[in-house]
Amino acid sequence: DLRTPMTRLQLNLEMLRTASDAMPNQNNAPDPARIDRASVNDARIDRAVADLADMNRLITGYLALARTTLAEAKVRFDLADLLEEVATDAGLAWPGAAPCAVEAGRLAVRRIVSNLIQNAQRYGGGTPVELTLVCSDTLAQVIVRDAGAGIPDDQLERVFRPFYRLEASRSQATGGTGLGLAIVRQLAETNGWKVSLKNRATGGLEAVLAIPR
Repeated sequence: DLRTPMTRLQLNLEMLRTASDAMPNQNNAPDPARIDRASVNDARIDRAVADLADMNRLITGYLALARTTLAEAKVRFDLADLLEEVATDAGLAWPGAAPCAVEAGRLAVRRIVSNLIQNAQRYGGGTPVELTLVCSDTLAQVIVRDAGAGIPDDQLERVFRPFYRLEASRSQATGGTGLGLAIVRQLAETNGWKVSLKNRATGGLEAVLAIPR
């Protein structure tokens, strides 16, 4: 279990931080800058372990999202209401939308949309992130937009591969593990939905989750 050594490492870092605070301006005191760097790397490893656990559950079926169990997991709910909750949790302004009833797993929808928002916030260069809903008689589309640098067109599909990262430096700077979008794609396909990415004509990236109605 990787969690046990990670927890011990976190405790040791906190002990070093406490010792550093108690020994200011002493030559033998632990270096606060090094402790901070170690803490950042520890957090990245912790996120990677969490993503790996999620991917493993998806692959082995322990998230109860296999097609044989989807009928039990599906409920009819207003997608607009759920997106308002997700937007609030992510600190986004929700523009509002007309009611849009879908029959789906609420937790799966929430996880996918939350991951797409986090991806936009992480890689959108600090630009505003927009969450909107387009609903027709046959299809509900959840759209997440940013105004960042976008992704090269030939890599729009590759980023859904497990552990695929555009640039090592970019992933190190943002803490990415290369699993977030892979989990999104797997979760969507397991439910019979579609997730796609495209570059915006005005700049930035647009992610779309399409759910049949």
